[in-house]
Amino acid sequence: MTERVLAYPEFEPVTALFAYIGMLCILGAFALETRGIIDSRGRTYLGLMAFGSAILGVRAVHTGEWAFVVLEVAWMLASLVALVSPPEVDGADSV
Repeated sequence: MTERVLAYPEFEPVTALFAYIGMLCILGAFALETRGIIDSRGRTYLGLMAFGSAILGVRAVHTGEWAFVVLEVAWMLASLVALVSPPEVDGADSV
C-alpha cells in the first residue's frame, strides 16, 4: 500500500483494485487496436480509454500523484471529446 494516501485509507484496497481495472481497460483497448480488432477512432476504443483513464485518475487523486492526475484527466478528456464529436472522414488516406 502507498504511504501517500490523502484521505480515507480504508478505501486503499478498493482504489487499488479499480486501478487494475482501469489499467486493463487501457491496455486492452491498445492491444485490440494494434491487432486490428477495433479502430482507435471507434466508440469501443475511446470508451475504454475514457473509462480506464477516469478510474486511474481517481486512484491518482487518492494517492496524491498529481502529475498522474493531470495525465489521466487529459487522456480522459481527449477520449470524451472524440466520442462526442468524431472527426469528419473525407475518404482520403490519413496517418
